Amino acid sequence: MKKMTSLVLTLLMIMVLAACGKATSNNQSLSDSENLPKIDGFTYYGQVPQSPKRVASLSASYTGYLMQLGLNIVAATTYDMDNPVLKKELGQAKEVMPTDLEALAATKPDLIIAGSTEANLEQLAAIAPVIAIEYGKHDYLQVLSDFGQVFNKEKEAQDWLNTWENKVAQTKDRLTKSIGADKTFTIIGLSEKEVYLFGDNWGRGGEIIYQALGFTAPEKITQDVFPKGYLSISKEVLNNYIGDYAIVAADTTTTNAALYESDMWQAIPAVQNGRIINVPANAFYFNDPKALDYQLDVLEKAILAINN
Repeated sequence: MKKMTSLVLTLLMIMVLAACGKATSNNQSLSDSENLPKIDGFTYYGQVPQSPKRVASLSASYTGYLMQLGLNIVAATTYDMDNPVLKKELGQAKEVMPTDLEALAATKPDLIIAGSTEANLEQLAAIAPVIAIEYGKHDYLQVLSDFGQVFNKEKEAQDWLNTWENKVAQTKDRLTKSIGADKTFTIIGLSEKEVYLFGDNWGRGGEIIYQALGFTAPEKITQDVFPKGYLSISKEVLNNYIGDYAIVAADTTTTNAALYESDMWQAIPAVQNGRIINVPANAFYFNDPKALDYQLDVLEKAILAINN
């Protein structure tokens, strides 16, 4: 009987110790999560490293932010790999989609960045810790500061923001001296069959034209497009939305060629005055630091060239 009692006590002791060990592990994980900054729109899955070595960026909206802060990207989406601004710097990164879990796991990430609407976040978290981000929760510049907090790179983030502020101020001064401050701009996105208009927070140069440089949009753009961020329209009403200048983001110069050949397009004053600026869509989709630097240079050169 004594032997049986001793055996039971020993087993109970082992179970208690195992439970304590498990609790310690869970508490450690919770502690690590608590050490990460609480950022509205950022959700952490697993023990997120603050100095990751191999990052999989599964949302193209954020890849440029991560690269600006010097993180090593080992996996990126098709949008990133087709983006001329990022393609060269991505180097040996593998092209993967969020649904291809096997290909993603093969890149051996120690952190995954994904959009909050990604359907398989739990499956991704089984591969590596995940930061899921709600798009549009913070403005395009604040997002860099958010990442700076997460990765202990607040100085690097602020350095870029300071440089950006000075660069924008100088560009704005040159442009307003050239064309004045009262000119209106329209931002158009073209696919093979559709025409879109974009506001001040949906990429395609909107953040630069409207927010950074302070140019205005025609009233109908402000009323119909800005509230939602974008608007799909028919070609027949496009003229009602065109300002003094139009920025056209398209995959190629022949995208939606029928529009350019139409009498309606040729009758638009901005077209007649040579104030249409064509830009590559795949380099203008996003509003991360890498994209912003590129877009600002392209837009300044194009606007000044029109007026020289």
